[in-house]
Amino acid sequence: VIGNEAVFTTERREPEPGLLGMDLLRLALERATDRHGAVSTIVDLLERHGQGGSCSRAHPSFTYDNSYLIADRDGAVVLETAGRRWATEEVTGPGRSISNGLTIAGFAEAHAQRVRSTVAACAVRRARTQPLAEAATSVADLFGALRDHGPTPSPTWSKVNGALAGPCAHAGGLVTATQTTASWVADLRGDPLHWATATAAPCTSTFKPVRVEAPAPRPGDDRATDRFDPEVGWWRHEALHRLAGRDHAAAVARFAAERDLLEARWLAEPPATGDAFDEAERH
Repeated sequence: VIGNEAVFTTERREPEPGLLGMDLLRLALERATDRHGAVSTIVDLLERHGQGGSCSRAHPSFTYDNSYLIADRDGAVVLETAGRRWATEEVTGPGRSISNGLTIAGFAEAHAQRVRSTVAACAVRRARTQPLAEAATSVADLFGALRDHGPTPSPTWSKVNGALAGPCAHAGGLVTATQTTASWVADLRGDPLHWATATAAPCTSTFKPVRVEAPAPRPGDDRATDRFDPEVGWWRHEALHRLAGRDHAAAVARFAAERDLLEARWLAEPPATGDAFDEAERH
């Protein structure tokens, strides 16, 4: 399992585009069989081809480097990059968070672009996610960690970068309008099972069981664009999410208990993926 985050570094951009972080992630998943193989795959491609290119449809000149949290059944490793440079660190504690910033001692001090990392709220958010990850003892705890808004139950807003105080980000801000567009928890114990929202804002979403070996495409998802479409599940939920944003505390209070009960039932006896998505829509 690989998660990647944008990081902002002092490395100069190369004149020709390289591979994007998502390219490297997908190639590692395709070619590697464990975390060490994934690191080797990414590092080899990074050193040969570099990284970079347009990372935003709305802002084609926007680009960044990447950090990766790579896990298999036996452990996890952090891989951080700056241009073609890289560093790794095995995860030795009960949890690890990366949160849009370089975190490996020595490498971070040498390569972090501090202004952009500050705007991305890396340190603020990681101060929340690291202890939540370390304290988690169940899949449900990880659901809760991804729903965290920072020091308050509902989002706190900054005029500069919106609601980036916690991992459950809601769009807003003058400099960046970052929003959590989907959330994923991977349980690699025993028979692996993944839990995905497939919708924005995990606080207003349910985590549904997903099986990699049994894809369950949803009707209409193949036609999804950046425009609202009531035939697309992500956009149907986004209408609810934006309505809830008018009074987040009141909205979540109305459905949080039902959401949590539904997830508890699914965790105890995971349904087929399609059935879970259908039931979530009915709720």
